[in-house]
Amino acid sequence: MKLKTDTWVAVCDGGKFLLLQNHGDVDVLDLRVVAHEEIDDSAQPGRKKRGPSPDGTQARTGRANNQSVEAIAEHRFVQSVAAELEERIRSGGIGALVLIADPKTLGLLRARMSDRSRDAVCEEIDGDFARKTIAEVEAFLARH
Repeated sequence: MKLKTDTWVAVCDGGKFLLLQNHGDVDVLDLRVVAHEEIDDSAQPGRKKRGPSPDGTQARTGRANNQSVEAIAEHRFVQSVAAELEERIRSGGIGALVLIADPKTLGLLRARMSDRSRDAVCEEIDGDFARKTIAEVEAFLARH
């Protein structure tokens, strides 16, 4: 993919967000981190193992409930990412944006972005790159 200088790249999943800006040119990418956010997994409720209850039986883990809490946390995280992108686009900071996210996150982002923000998106890439290095993202974009 040929990215012009100052093209922005948002890499996101339900728990990590990287906002990168291309300081290179169409021939050589030079993506630099502008913003980074990540859900602190250690702060997620329900992560502790539970032992026996006072009556000697094994306490319920509430697995389904924990999954719901995690899904809500991911949804709120993606909402905050969409709000940040929206603000940067509205203020004129972002002119052209490439979105890279898994399908679920892309859908959530699209649902939260205004028409103006969606117009700034020049490319959407369905992929799980949030845990990749910047060099891996650059290599992928150079091949894409």
